[in-house]
Amino acid sequence: MRRTPALFFAASRCARFHTSRRKLSTEPIVRISNGTFYRRHPATKPEGHDASPNPPLFPDLNVELPSFATPNQHWAILSSSSTVRTAFLQILRGELLCFPPTARSFPYLLSPEFAAEKPKLRSPERAIEYVGFDVERQAFGGAYLSARYESRVEETDFTLAQYLTGIVGMNPGEDVIKEKAIAKEVMLKVVRDLELERFFDRPVSTLSNGQSRRARIGKALLARPEVLCLDAPFIGLDPFVSQHISEVLHRLAEANAPRIVLSLRPQDVIPEWITHIVYAGEDGKVQALGQKEDVFQYLKQQYEDIEKSIIARSGKGHELDPKLVELREVGKHLSEKGDFETSSTEERDLSSGPVLSRDGFEKIDTSAATIGEPIVEMEGVRIKYGPNSVLGDWQQDVDGERKEGLWMNIHRGQRWGIFGANGSGKTTLLSLVTSDHPQTYSAPVKLFQRSRLPSPGVPGITIFDIQSQMGHSSPEVHALFPKKLSVRHTLECAWSDTPITKPRLDADASKRVDACLRWFEGELNPKLTAGQTPSGNLDWATDVYFGELSFSAQRIALFLRATIRNSSIVILDEAFSGMDDLARDKCLLFLSHGQSMKLHYTDAGPKPVESELRKKGEVVVLGLQEHQALLCVSHSRQEVPGCVREWVCLAEQGMGQPRFGRWDGPLELATSRWNEIWRR
Repeated sequence: MRRTPALFFAASRCARFHTSRRKLSTEPIVRISNGTFYRRHPATKPEGHDASPNPPLFPDLNVELPSFATPNQHWAILSSSSTVRTAFLQILRGELLCFPPTARSFPYLLSPEFAAEKPKLRSPERAIEYVGFDVERQAFGGAYLSARYESRVEETDFTLAQYLTGIVGMNPGEDVIKEKAIAKEVMLKVVRDLELERFFDRPVSTLSNGQSRRARIGKALLARPEVLCLDAPFIGLDPFVSQHISEVLHRLAEANAPRIVLSLRPQDVIPEWITHIVYAGEDGKVQALGQKEDVFQYLKQQYEDIEKSIIARSGKGHELDPKLVELREVGKHLSEKGDFETSSTEERDLSSGPVLSRDGFEKIDTSAATIGEPIVEMEGVRIKYGPNSVLGDWQQDVDGERKEGLWMNIHRGQRWGIFGANGSGKTTLLSLVTSDHPQTYSAPVKLFQRSRLPSPGVPGITIFDIQSQMGHSSPEVHALFPKKLSVRHTLECAWSDTPITKPRLDADASKRVDACLRWFEGELNPKLTAGQTPSGNLDWATDVYFGELSFSAQRIALFLRATIRNSSIVILDEAFSGMDDLARDKCLLFLSHGQSMKLHYTDAGPKPVESELRKKGEVVVLGLQEHQALLCVSHSRQEVPGCVREWVCLAEQGMGQPRFGRWDGPLELATSRWNEIWRR
C-alpha cells in the first residue's frame, strides 16, 4: 500500500510565493515579519483547569499589505474557519497581541507624507475599517422581530440617509452635524454604486438582509478609510447581487479608494480581480500565501495528492486525518467552482452501497413522504407599504386559473426550500408564517387552520399559540438574542415564551437538552482544545455564556434551539450561514436523523453511518418527524438540507409570479437541481 504523502507544511515552512517583478513604490500599510498572535498574553495563567485555550494564531507570519503596487495587489484570506478569517482581519487592524511586539508595524501610516495629508487616519483602527456581517441587524435598530415590518413608529427609527452619516441621535448638536456632515454628491455616488437609491429615505429597520449588508459597506466607504476589510461579504447574497457588489468593490480597489481585503469561504466565488491569497487552516496556521495562481496551484497539488493516495487504496472507506479532510473539502470546493482544474478524475470503487448525500439521502429518493394537514395556508396574500408592494404583486396560476397574490400551502411532512433574489420577499413570507408581520392580521393567512382575527364561533390564534409550535433560527433572531444567557439556557428557552423567561421543562425536555449538549460539545464548548475528547461533564454549559461563543458556535446553538423541541414547523432562515464547514455538515445530518447517524469522513467521501447510540437503543433526539414541516432559506447550495423536496423561487419585484418545483432527491448530488432554481 502506498503511503499517504506529507501534505502539510509546518508553520515555519508555509508555502510562500514571491515575485520580483512587483516592486512596491512606497512603504507597506501593514508589515508583519515573523509575528505570532494571541488573544490574550501567553504568559497569563489560566484560571482553573477548564479555562478557555489560548493557542497561537498564524505562527511566524510574514505578510505585507502594500500601499501602492504596480500592478495593483488585491488580497483575500481564504479559510474554512470563520474564527480564523476574522482573526486575520483583526490582526491587520492592529488587534490581538503580537509577539514579538515589533513584528507588526504600519510604516505607511507613520510616514511624514501621510501624517501631513491625513492626520486623523494615522492609527490603524481608523485607517483600516472592518465590516463584519456576523450579527447583521444589530446596527439597524428594532427591539423585536416585527419592528422591521412596521412603518416608522419610533423617533429613534432612523433612515438610511441618517445611518450613513452616523447622525442618529435625538437632537444632535451643531458640532456633531458639522463633524459628520458628508457632501451630498459623495453620498449619492456611494448609494448609486450600491443600488440603494430607492431606500435612501426608508427606515433602515425595514431593509432586507442583503440591503442592510450593502448599507454597512456604504457607511464604511463614507468614512474614507485607507483599507476596508470585509468579513465574508457574500454570505447571504444571491448570485446576481454578489456579482454586482464584487464589481463595485473592484472599481474601488483599483482606485485604491480604499484598498479592499476580503475574507472568503472555500465555497464562495472568489472574484477574478483578487490577485493575492492567504490560505489558512482551521488550526490558525497559514499553509500558503502569495499570488492567487500560485496558491491555487499549491492547493490543486495537495488535493490531487490526496485523491491519488485514496485511489491507490481503492477507496476502502478508511477514515481520514482531520487535516486531510479539511484540505480535501477545500480542494473539492475550488475544483467544482472552476478555480482550478484537477486531473484526478479516475472513478473510485463506490459499489459498496448507494451514494448518499452527507446528510444521509440517496441521489434519487424513492421514500414516500407522509403529507398531513396544512399548517400554513396563504390564499392571495399581498403585502404593501403604502404604494410599494413587497410580496404578492403578481397574478399566479392556481389550478389552471389566474389569481391575484401569493397562493401557497405548507403541510405537515413537507420540506420546503424558499429561494429568490435579495429583496424578493423571502423574509417577509417567513414573517407571515411566524406572525411577526403586523399584516398577518389582515392578510388571507391561516396558521394551524385558524386566522389571527376571531370569526363568529372561532377564536383567533394567539402569538403564543403560534410560536409554541415553531422553531426559528435566522440572522434577526441571532442579532436580538440575549448574549448573557448560558449555553444550557439557550437550548432550554425553546420551551419558554421568550428567551429570558423561565422555561417549562419536563423530564423529556431536560433529556433532550443534555443529549444535544453532549452531541455538540466539541463544537459548543470553548474550553476544549482542538482534538480533545469531551469528558461528558456538562457543567461547562452552565458556566459559558452565549456571547462567549464563536460566531459559528452561536449559530449552532440557535439551530439546536430551533430544532430540539420537534415543533410542528421548523424555520431555518440562513441558519447555517457562517458556520464552519464541518460543523454545518454535522448540523445538516442532525436535522434529519438526530443522534441516530454520525458523519465519517473517509477516503471514499463523507459517509453517514449508524451511531453507537442507535445500536444501543439510546437515541433521545431523532431528527425531523412526519408531523413536522420544514422551511429553509439559503443562497448557498451547501447549506440546503438534503431532505428538501418542494421549492419556490420568488421573482424580483415587478418581474412576475413565483416559480414552484419539486426535486426527486438531495440538492447536493445534482447540480442541475440548483441550476433549475436560478435557471442557469
